[in-house]
Amino acid sequence: MAERLSAREVVAAVTDDSTFAELPSVIRDAKPDGPLAWPGYDASRARAAERTGEQESVVCGTARVGGVRAVLIAFEFGFLGGSLGERTGDRLEAAYTYAREHRLPVVPLVATGGSRMQEGMLALAQLQRVARQSALTGAAGLAQVAVV
Repeated sequence: MAERLSAREVVAAVTDDSTFAELPSVIRDAKPDGPLAWPGYDASRARAAERTGEQESVVCGTARVGGVRAVLIAFEFGFLGGSLGERTGDRLEAAYTYAREHRLPVVPLVATGGSRMQEGMLALAQLQRVARQSALTGAAGLAQVAVV
């Protein structure tokens, strides 16, 4: 079985000449062990960050793909299975907003295990939040090409 590529390796594989520029990250303050006070959640996040070098399960930025500047959203499966939590939702919303503001297509490089159970319903709400951002981006007439 082939080794899974990291989010940054996938980005490097699809972009032109290392043109990736990461978007600024929004980091919200979090309660100890998350919104549900799930025992060990902070420790799990810390281990995931140490193992992957990422602070969250998604990396967002701009790059040229086939000569076209685009917003890339790359999921880091090694960070808690690429799962969506509130901080992931913050990053995704910011990436889609940036794309609309700058009239850029969006290329999500998807590798996710779904919503993050340690955040309960708040994690599930991120799915609706991302779907809304995708719909707004489509309504703005911008292309979206998801790579699974």
